[in-house]
Amino acid sequence: MTSIFQRYADGEPTELRIQMPQRVLATTVSHYPIDVLVGHWEKYLVDPSSARDRFPWAARFVMGMPVPTWARGLEWDIGQKSRFISAVWLGGDLGSYLTNDWYEPVISSRALAVNSEILVDGQQRLHSLEEYLLDRLAIPDAQGQPRIWSELGNGVRKRFLSTIFTHVRVSSSDEVALRRTYDLCALGVVPRSFDQRAIR
Repeated sequence: MTSIFQRYADGEPTELRIQMPQRVLATTVSHYPIDVLVGHWEKYLVDPSSARDRFPWAARFVMGMPVPTWARGLEWDIGQKSRFISAVWLGGDLGSYLTNDWYEPVISSRALAVNSEILVDGQQRLHSLEEYLLDRLAIPDAQGQPRIWSELGNGVRKRFLSTIFTHVRVSSSDEVALRRTYDLCALGVVPRSFDQRAIR
């Protein structure tokens, strides 16, 4: 083992059979402001029953997106939610949320096939946003005074909504691959506990 870094080997390694792990599903990454996510959610809020008709198999909806039954529940406590919203205000790294673009209509029904358009990862962060925007979560202002969304003026709201929140997408009907991707997410470094995994 050498302590000198080389970006590429001088010659091809003799062991060409070494294969490193590959991503489970190909991803597409988009850098959108939170405002885009909120626009999607507003459409859901106009007619939530329509979403339930399209995704009758969903465990719940977060920011208007169906969550599969194999995803963990809503587990963040008030402190975790508050820290995430504070990170938005402070310009911290929000990570990303992951959805599945794939959809397939069920014949003779308004419903889409299971796992269509699901929120694969990011449920806790998106739920924190939802709670904050619905005035269920107060965040300290610059003077430390707890403030809810409806107290804020449009200027500061616009600053919040213009914050980039990276949207990662996959497109797959393969539930096993989606579950594996879900298990790998966990912010990339913290593995989900056994009881939180989709594949056991």
